[in-house]
Amino acid sequence: MEHKLESVHYSVLYREILFYFQEAFSPESEFLFLDGTAGEGGHSLLLLRNFPNSKLILLDRDATMLKRAESRLAEFSDRILSVEANFSEVDSDFLRKIGADRNPDGILLDLGISTFHLLHAGRGFSFREDEPLDMRLSSGGGISAEDVINTYPEKILSKIFYEYGEERWTKKIVEAILERRRHGRIAYTGELAQLVSRVIPRKFWPPGRHPATRVFQALRIEVNQELMHIEFGIGKLLEVLAEGGRFQVISFHSLEDRIVKNQFRDYARSHSAKLVTKKPILPTEEEVRENAASRSAKLRVIDKLSASDIRKEENGDEEE
Repeated sequence: MEHKLESVHYSVLYREILFYFQEAFSPESEFLFLDGTAGEGGHSLLLLRNFPNSKLILLDRDATMLKRAESRLAEFSDRILSVEANFSEVDSDFLRKIGADRNPDGILLDLGISTFHLLHAGRGFSFREDEPLDMRLSSGGGISAEDVINTYPEKILSKIFYEYGEERWTKKIVEAILERRRHGRIAYTGELAQLVSRVIPRKFWPPGRHPATRVFQALRIEVNQELMHIEFGIGKLLEVLAEGGRFQVISFHSLEDRIVKNQFRDYARSHSAKLVTKKPILPTEEEVRENAASRSAKLRVIDKLSASDIRKEENGDEEE
């Protein structure tokens, strides 16, 4: 998500992201960054401007978003290696195949969905417009949200809405979906949003949010297998992060944050890494006023220790 570089777009927690990278790396030196969720390129733009001698690997699983980011970052094209891929694909072989000459020193993941997807993608991520129930982030096919809604059995639909959406009205919503699909497929976002709205009594609608928000979130997570990619991908990225490197992750709901927290904690316990943030960093009141979409963001940061750092840790910060 983008920050106010061009007055319209926002990058969530951009001040904090820059602070933690500048704390770890000298702007004058040469480093390799990896932005595993390019979005519209806001965070990458921040890094390329503030680390003028460094290079960046730009990844996104969505070809449309990657092209938008490339266009925005065109002035830095000689310092960018752009690849259409999911961050969960990154390992040593991947880096070698794309021509990276070193492991990344700084890695950033922003796990939020972009404003472009919500407002302009036309793939049914939002209920603002009546769009086909698609929700696929990548162009490689796979199951759509329409397939999930119309073909998944009751138990699996209930599991998705309750676990991924943390939706307390799951039972009644699933009953309504099963009844509706006896008469034909549910194919558009407007129809699904109205169905959920009718099921949940108005007095229980969440303040400031559409009552179908949790259901749409759960569908998007299922369609794109987001939690699986986060769990699998963070472990792989921790392995390829260079010694002395720093890894930052922004999550937007408790399921994502729990995975990040546990993966970072377990890796730090192996004595090869150190938690920079013991608790997640939250957006300031100022940022929430600037960009309401940032209100649920959480940032966690971890350092991969070098051999000398490990020795210092083992010896109570004293040199051998």
